This record gives sequence, C-alpha cells and structure tokens, in this order.
Amino acid sequence: MERVKNEMAVEANIGRIIISRLRRKGDLLNEILKVVEERKVSAGALMVIGALSHAKFGIYVEGKYEVNEREGPLEIVSCIGNIAEDESGKIIHAHINVADRNGKCYGGHLMNGCIIDPTAELIIIEAKDIRIERKLDEETGLKLLNL
Repeated sequence: MERVKNEMAVEANIGRIIISRLRRKGDLLNEILKVVEERKVSAGALMVIGALSHAKFGIYVEGKYEVNEREGPLEIVSCIGNIAEDESGKIIHAHINVADRNGKCYGGHLMNGCIIDPTAELIIIEAKDIRIERKLDEETGLKLLNL
C-alpha cells in the first residue's frame, strides 16, 4: 500500500477477528499486549468486556497523566482502543469505563494496574496489510498516530 506521510486517515482491509478470554488476576493492559504480540497484530481495533478487582486509569492534563484508581468489584462497561507500533514495539492505546456496584462510572486512559477478576473477553479486529505507527508530537508531548 502506497502512503503519503502526514495524512489524517488511511484505509485497510479487515484481516482476522481474534477473540480471547484473558487470564484471571492478570493485568488487563499486559494481557491485551500478550495476545497482540502472540498473534502478531500490527494494527487494529480492540474491545474488552468483563470485570476487575482494581482499576487504574489516567486523565491527560497539561502534559502528563493524572492517575485515578478504584477498588472493585468493577464491571467493565466499555474498553475500546487501537493497536499501533513505535520503535520499541507494539502500543495499545485504549480507554476504559468501569461501573461500581451502584452503577457509578469512572474512566479514562487504560493504564497498567487494572486487575482482571473474574474474567475479561477481548475482541481484536485486525487491519490487514498495514502498519500503523506512533510518533512523538512535540506540541502535545504525546505519541500520536503517524499516518
């Protein structure tokens, strides 16, 4: 696929759809990354449902993430994101929403420290024949999609 750098959008065909039950007591972000690496997914979209005993997520404010944590039981109401790469390897960029037993929701950028309990189910929709990379953007300080 021929690409012009600095485009705002690219197209790809759908490759595989990967469905995985993630390991109980595992770190959600690490478990997603493990499936991505094992299945050699270079680019795609992901969705997760399930539950956590502990949640950790961030809100990006003035150049850094402010971290929030919640103790469970917590239901994963929504977790969506994308899969890309940089010079160091695969990058999972996902946001998560969790609800407590009263239905109150919390959420933000998925961070390490979300502990799966009792289960989490991952679906990956692979983008076929494309490599999406992230590159540091000096203005925001974030690794943005470099299309």
